[in-house]
Amino acid sequence: FMVSGKCDGEINRANPLGTKGELTTEFADVLQDIWSGRMSAVAPRDFKWKLERFAPQFSGWQQHDSHELLAFLLDGLHEDLNRVTKKPYFE
Repeated sequence: FMVSGKCDGEINRANPLGTKGELTTEFADVLQDIWSGRMSAVAPRDFKWKLERFAPQFSGWQQHDSHELLAFLLDGLHEDLNRVTKKPYFE
């Protein structure tokens, strides 16, 4: 889904809880670089810069908990790819 580029048409850029598709696009770029076979090593600098922009707690090069990164990444991907464009209001 991400490597083939099919996710581009599914990004919900209007979701206020998401990252306007920026994190998802960078993550897809990293996956495409990894699976393309064109490079022997991949440095995900652009992905880290986007991650820092939306999650300042990951700024710098200090050690962080991997589960916090994974939770933030999965939540960001979930919100960017959420198909619900207008959420109903319930009281």
